[in-house]
Amino acid sequence: MKIFQINIVVALLFLATTSFAQSEKYKSAMGKGLQLLQTAKDPDSFAAAANHFERIAKVENTQWLPSYYASYCNLIAGLLGKKENMDPLLDKALALISKADSLSADNSEIYTVKGYIEFMKMSVDPMNRLAFMKSAAASLDKAITLNPDNPRPYLVKGQNVFYTPAAFGGGKDVAKPLLEKAAAKFATFKPENEIAPDWGKERNNELLTQCK
Repeated sequence: MKIFQINIVVALLFLATTSFAQSEKYKSAMGKGLQLLQTAKDPDSFAAAANHFERIAKVENTQWLPSYYASYCNLIAGLLGKKENMDPLLDKALALISKADSLSADNSEIYTVKGYIEFMKMSVDPMNRLAFMKSAAASLDKAITLNPDNPRPYLVKGQNVFYTPAAFGGGKDVAKPLLEKAAAKFATFKPENEIAPDWGKERNNELLTQCK
């Protein structure tokens, strides 16, 4: 019996050590990816960051953050790149954010990026893609409902309104209250950990400055 108990203890210690090693390796890989994201300036560097996160996602297939960041990087690469590349990159971003959603349901951060992508899909062909505007608004509203303290859905909402013509209910004056609310929430927001989403504050400040 004692030998059996010792074997169980050894097995548990082995599993704990393996889990810790995997966790540290995951955090290290994610940290490298976030450095790539932070220093990215053009479509190619954002695409490189996206590829890094996608590689992590294939290994850490129960973690939602790699697919989330890969989606976000493809989104930004699409916005910064050539117009003909925008739609394919946005489609890829949508597929990746859907994967993240399958791993972490009812997640405010995921619905924020989903709404961001959907609005940009609409912007590619506004006359024929108005349905994306409705789905973007629904995604962002859900992101706020899921976490009213998250500043990012307010930022994305404000940004969407900022670039919507005044004739269609948009413009700087309409965007300003949303961006001000985002700014107030950014002032008190603290990410859950070192690899949790923490983007948007500088962008929000840029847009808010243009509203004044």
